[in-house]
Amino acid sequence: MYPKYFFERFWEGEQKDQLFVGMAFDNQEKNKMDIINKVATISFKDNAFMVGSEVEANSKNHIIFDSIANSKMILFDLSDDKRFPETKNDDFSRINQNVIYELGIASSIREPTDIILIRKKTDTPLKLPFDIQTLNVHLFDGDLTENFLIPIIKKALEKQEWYKSKRVKAAAESIDEFGLGLMLESGTKPDNWDHFSFEDFSLMSMPKRIAAHRLMDLGILFFDTGKCRNPSEYAYHWTSFGREVMKFLCIKRMSKEEFEKSPQYPDAVKVLEEYLKKENKSL
Repeated sequence: MYPKYFFERFWEGEQKDQLFVGMAFDNQEKNKMDIINKVATISFKDNAFMVGSEVEANSKNHIIFDSIANSKMILFDLSDDKRFPETKNDDFSRINQNVIYELGIASSIREPTDIILIRKKTDTPLKLPFDIQTLNVHLFDGDLTENFLIPIIKKALEKQEWYKSKRVKAAAESIDEFGLGLMLESGTKPDNWDHFSFEDFSLMSMPKRIAAHRLMDLGILFFDTGKCRNPSEYAYHWTSFGREVMKFLCIKRMSKEEFEKSPQYPDAVKVLEEYLKKENKSL
């Protein structure tokens, strides 16, 4: 699949809490991947992911593009590929070319703070391609260790500011006044109170309907149902990407205490009580 086609259609609004790893796919590198995965368990819910470890029947390109676009952090190992013959050249031909290709894609759509580069030290200096030679490469001696990698990932996560990305800015600038109104009305509520629905469609104005669909197209909202348990139950939810758009727009969420003192709270409680009554539950 061509990268542009994928990113125009399959960029998700929910970021995978994982570290995507781009490195030479070689059994000799298994120990290195084991170290990376062990370190990733400290900071990422879904650990580390490398193409080749998946089980679904998808094309590798699709999986690579999805991981580059939607992983929380991306790590590329620019160490010399052991399968290539040793050379005295100072260019990047010693690095696995698939890794270089993936790095090129990542650097074109992700922020520098989302990308970590590591490389094993060698006697021969490395000359990266012009477009990526300004990126910081962390060099390690001998074998990769947890002590080397842990502070690098920790520091990278501290610097990561998704809301400053060009994708967030573009989405924020595509919102109309009705979409902004939905954000200010529901997006400021704390967790467990910030989803919303329109039980009576006649109460939902056409501009609001269009705005909700537009926010879904932008990956800011997603629509979820009760599925098999109760297919008729549904609600709109804000995605993690949508939260970053709100952060860009300086839309702040209320704390639980602030929400309980707000004019919105009595109506929210009333709606919840009606829902629980219908479901034969209690607060």
